[in-house]
Amino acid sequence: MFATTALGAGVIVTFLPLAVPASMSGLVAGVLFLQPAAATAARWCAGRIGDRRGAAGLVLPGLLLSAAGLLVTAATGSAVAVLAGVTLFGIGFGIAQNATLAVMYARVPASGYGTVSALWNVAYDAGMGAGAVGYGAIAARTGYPAAFALTAAVMLLALWPAFRDRRSPAA
Repeated sequence: MFATTALGAGVIVTFLPLAVPASMSGLVAGVLFLQPAAATAARWCAGRIGDRRGAAGLVLPGLLLSAAGLLVTAATGSAVAVLAGVTLFGIGFGIAQNATLAVMYARVPASGYGTVSALWNVAYDAGMGAGAVGYGAIAARTGYPAAFALTAAVMLLALWPAFRDRRSPAA
């Protein structure tokens, strides 16, 4: 599930600098700082909420916020949309990152933490790479804004397993 948000992160860091108009090139550095800053703040909040209510219930909101942020970012000609979209994506990314890792740790004994960490990081790295490669192929045919919107739609594919998992007794 988290690999889909990592997919979006790979798209943002790789293609946003190319997608915004040249007149907004000064915005890119700030936006590429804002996304991880928002993710860091969201991780902290998600951790506090997850400790009190359980992390499994945060996976869906994290996925939805990430996809919504990427969809808003599709309006690459608007500085406000890009700022808002990347911030929203960062918040969703941070929530999903914290929640998915916490859920995975909760489902294994302490002796499995190394395996969980490795699997989670493989999914993260694979998602980042696949996102950039897939987006590049799509953007070449559709243009950047449509490719951002299509990537947001692809991210929504993780909603079904996240929803199903949230409702299972083991969650």
